[in-house]
Amino acid sequence: MARWLVGLMLFSSVGFSAQTLAEQSVLGMLLDKQNLSPQALMLRIEKQYSGVISEFEIDVERGELIYEVSLIDTENETITEFEFKAKDGQLIHQKVETLEADDKDGLQAVLLMEEINQSFYSLVHKAMDGRHGHIVEAQIDHDLGISYLEIKLIDEAGKHRLAFDIKNQRPLPLLTWD
Repeated sequence: MARWLVGLMLFSSVGFSAQTLAEQSVLGMLLDKQNLSPQALMLRIEKQYSGVISEFEIDVERGELIYEVSLIDTENETITEFEFKAKDGQLIHQKVETLEADDKDGLQAVLLMEEINQSFYSLVHKAMDGRHGHIVEAQIDHDLGISYLEIKLIDEAGKHRLAFDIKNQRPLPLLTWD
């Protein structure tokens, strides 16, 4: 029994170390000044494409940092999913689909953003006011009558989350957690 318990403890610590190493690797890629920052890519997308960014996420494919972005176009009732290389912002993949029922929460938040003339980048900038960290994921959503931006960050201390009320332009303390 004692041998099994020691083995379980060793296995658990190895899993934790692997996760910590993966987080450090992603953080290292985000710190690499040769890569575009997520915010720089968001600005570029907002200038080049019609619609509103509804989601941003990072991925690592074959050791390369990839930015995945979803854009909702309310006029055409479409959602476009993009993949860009972080190194140079080169478009890797683009897929356009008609908005479906499961996109309605994001659509409701986008409609509010359009109504108050707010961009995804500006919301991210306001939500991160004074906070340090690198964006791993950012997404707008609508739940319980509130349209909000949720951001997942990573820094040397680990992962953090925050939420920002789109309409009232302020942090959501009830949805802020670490």
